[in-house]
Amino acid sequence: MVPRSFRMFAPLLTTLFLFLAACQSLSSLSGPSQDFVSAANALAQAESDYFDEIQAASDAAYRLQAAETYVAKKRTFPQFVAELGKHDDFSKAKALRMAAMQQLLNYTQQIQAIITGSNATWIADDAKSATTNISKLVKDAGDKADAQFFTNHSGVVETAVTDLGRIIINHESATELQSLAHDARAPIAQIAEMVKQDNANIETDNFTNSLSADQTQAVKDILHSIYQDPKVNAAERLEALQVAADWKQILVTKSQAIQNALAKLQAANEAMAEKENTSLGALSRQAYTLAQQAITGPSPVTVVPAK
Repeated sequence: MVPRSFRMFAPLLTTLFLFLAACQSLSSLSGPSQDFVSAANALAQAESDYFDEIQAASDAAYRLQAAETYVAKKRTFPQFVAELGKHDDFSKAKALRMAAMQQLLNYTQQIQAIITGSNATWIADDAKSATTNISKLVKDAGDKADAQFFTNHSGVVETAVTDLGRIIINHESATELQSLAHDARAPIAQIAEMVKQDNANIETDNFTNSLSADQTQAVKDILHSIYQDPKVNAAERLEALQVAADWKQILVTKSQAIQNALAKLQAANEAMAEKENTSLGALSRQAYTLAQQAITGPSPVTVVPAK
């Protein structure tokens, strides 16, 4: 027969056992949660580098085109200077993307804070700040006509940042990771859609291909003008060729790797929603590896003049 005193404390012991089991389960996720954060951080860096790459390729194309017309004596020096200063500003489009990636990073950090039991109220503060600022970022990006091509899905970005911020704030003191991960599915999917559309609009169509072609053609035309100029001797032509051989084509290549990395991060969140804790770490590490590939990227391609 079970002693009466034991029967009295049995519910308390059961609660204590469940609490300790939950703590043990959370502690086992400490490593995977760090992988989750590292993957989101690498993704944010890759996205930042991606738009820097777009800016650099665009600027390089303008510089070479200005040099092409000047060497061919089709422009005066003041006209050349004006053309050399041409610049399409992608900073607002970049800020919009980075707001989404920062909110995603906030989310992964909130997951880690819950798992490790750390007091990280600053995460909710950052989430609130991102939510407050996103409307202004969308408006600023939309106000610039030549950036419109890059902001045609700004509504999706705004919704993702707002919804994910609300989820972070609402779950600031949560302990049920499965519920938190489940709620985050939709806004993370919206961020993935943002990356998917960028891949289609920027790299799959002719935008980045034309930037590459413009740079190559400008170098060829510069050399052609030098070769055809009767006042230039063989030594000067050789010097021009040697200089041109060191010019590097600035390519835009990171989008597919970013898309693949985000797909793995989505899968990691899905694993957490389904309590597949082992998969959380493995998928997060795969996402990190893919994001690092986007950061490092291929080496610049040398522009080879036509013979």
